[in-house]
Amino acid sequence: MIDIGRELQVAINTGKVIIGLRETKKSLLTGAPKLVIIAANAPRWAREDIEYYAKLAGVPIFTFPGSSIELGAAAKRPHKIMALAVVDPGQSEILKLVEHA
Repeated sequence: MIDIGRELQVAINTGKVIIGLRETKKSLLTGAPKLVIIAANAPRWAREDIEYYAKLAGVPIFTFPGSSIELGAAAKRPHKIMALAVVDPGQSEILKLVEHA
């Protein structure tokens, strides 16, 4: 079983992760991310936007099992995070989340 919080932290430290709904949507338009993570309590309009852009870009989506507050805590940030995009996983194995989902 993959520890999502640990792998997310490794990806942030060793790779490139874009944080925030607006920035994630921008990155999806360029097709840069390899994975998008969205909080389970994200509003329907936000989830639909992300799913639409991710489908166009061919990027998999992983729904974080916790709230946006918990996703922020997992990323070691002092604020809520509704969505984030993993552009470069670095040394983490975060892309394996898609295989297990």
